[in-house]
Amino acid sequence: MPIITRGNSANLNPELERPGLLQPRPLSGSAQANGAARDDSGNRRPADVYLPRWRRGGPAALDFAVTSDLRNDIVRRSAVDGSIAASAYEDTKRSHLDTAASCQAEGLTFIPVVCEADGGGWGPAAQKTFSELAKHKSALTGEDASKVAVQLYQSLGLVLQRENARAIIRRFPNNASQNDEALLAAAAAC
Repeated sequence: MPIITRGNSANLNPELERPGLLQPRPLSGSAQANGAARDDSGNRRPADVYLPRWRRGGPAALDFAVTSDLRNDIVRRSAVDGSIAASAYEDTKRSHLDTAASCQAEGLTFIPVVCEADGGGWGPAAQKTFSELAKHKSALTGEDASKVAVQLYQSLGLVLQRENARAIIRRFPNNASQNDEALLAAAAAC
């Protein structure tokens, strides 16, 4: 998330994993309204990246996720429409625990930023967000917005590939190689 978090290049003052953005679910007896066991933490975190100023000056919660179009429940549909996995997962992120509605009630814009792991495609909300970030940075730096957007997608593509490599390496059996630590370190250094 280079344009979002590193050096605050878009001047948006991002915060990672900001706790307590949403109120805890209301109690209904000894359980929350959704039937879950009581959670006294009150630390619902709909944002992997919290932006205190977004559109029209209001805050935004960017919730990053990765999905796959090779999942059994979606592989046939993704053969017809390569963007279906990311779009469907955006909908899931919005509806899970009524996160989008809860954010709206608290004055937050909830943005699911979903990537498809196998092909690297981004969901519609992610694409709109990256376009806005590029325009915002362009207005500050004078760089061409399309160039900023390309650089962002390139950086994010490298992050995705590095994390895919790390995930694969972590799945090796523990006794497979004495070089596992070196492989993980090499993947992290990319």
